[in-house]
Amino acid sequence: MDTAVRRTNLRSLVGLAAVALALVAAVRLVPSDEPTTPAPAWQPPDGFVAAQTVDLGDGRTLRLWTATTGWSVESLVEGRHAGAVSAWGGGDQYTVAAVLDGFLGDVPVTGAHTVSVRVPDGAAVPARVHDGRFLVPGYVAGPTAPALLVTPLDAAGRALDAETSVPIAGRT
Repeated sequence: MDTAVRRTNLRSLVGLAAVALALVAAVRLVPSDEPTTPAPAWQPPDGFVAAQTVDLGDGRTLRLWTATTGWSVESLVEGRHAGAVSAWGGGDQYTVAAVLDGFLGDVPVTGAHTVSVRVPDGAAVPARVHDGRFLVPGYVAGPTAPALLVTPLDAAGRALDAETSVPIAGRT
C-alpha cells in the first residue's frame, strides 16, 4: 500500500472523528425543551381549605378552596390539576361570576348554610355555603343567561331571604 494512500485514509478518519466530536458537542450544548426539574404541583394559597367539590361529568371536577380572605377554584381532569383561579376580598352584596366551568357566588346573609340556585323557569340546584361563598356547575345556566336566582337557606332548609336575581358578572 502506498504511503500517500495511507495518509489520505488517516486524514479521512481523523476528519470524520473531528466532525463526529463537533456534532456531539453541538447536540449537548443545545438547550432542551424539557424542564430540568419538574414543575411543582399546584397548591392553594396558605390558609385555604378545600370546602367543596363539584362533579362536572366526563372526569372533570371543580374544587372550591376558601378562607376568610378569599377563594380559589381549582379545575381537575381525571383527578389531575388542570388550572386554578383565585381572588381575595369579597363583598357585602350578592355576586355571581362564571369561573372555569362553574359559577361562584357570594351570599351576604348571616347564617346561610346552603343556597338554592336556578335560572328563571329552571330547576333549582342546591349548593353549600362556605365562608359566604358557593360554587355550582356551569350547566345550571346556559352561556347567555344574564343572571341566576339565588335563595339563601338555613341549616333546616328554610329561606333566610327572598329569592334574589343576581347578575352574572360580565354578562349584563
